[in-house]
Amino acid sequence: MSETLKDVTPDQIAELEKKSQAAYDVAIKNRQALVAKKPELKTAFDQSVQPQSLCGCGCQQYICGYFCFEGCGCGCGPNDETVYISTSVAAIGPQPNQGIRVKFVGQATGSGTNINVSGMYMQGTVPDAENLIGVPLSLSLSINSGSVSMTLLEGPRVLAVLVSGPWVSANGEFTGSGTGMFTQA
Repeated sequence: MSETLKDVTPDQIAELEKKSQAAYDVAIKNRQALVAKKPELKTAFDQSVQPQSLCGCGCQQYICGYFCFEGCGCGCGPNDETVYISTSVAAIGPQPNQGIRVKFVGQATGSGTNINVSGMYMQGTVPDAENLIGVPLSLSLSINSGSVSMTLLEGPRVLAVLVSGPWVSANGEFTGSGTGMFTQA
């Protein structure tokens, strides 16, 4: 079955908008707590927009789409694993499910158990970033308790946290980090 971005209902979009904003806020709060303990990290973890930032215009974009996560480990318990990340259908734009059609390709290495999830809808908001296309990004990926969370970073700066909806489930567990890039489809 071929997914389209229109398969997601407005209620599901609204729910994910709240969930992704909450996840973003938690990521920022965790960085602030770390800076409070280690002030020497303040410059590295500064969230204010840099002149060389992706946008710097204070705009907000949405990233959304159907993501696939494929691992190459065994299902016999946690082990070192690389998870390959790609999209089948995705968009970056001013409204969820609208805007520029993009593809995402990336990978994360960490500890997990045989991850193979395809066609999972994920969404996130991107404050202060108008154009993510063609820019190498760092990422951290967490798959557990049937949900997926992927944090995208520009250097040390958190750009977005993409989350999966509660109506989809992911078998297996994984925690790791890596890199990825959006390209125009």
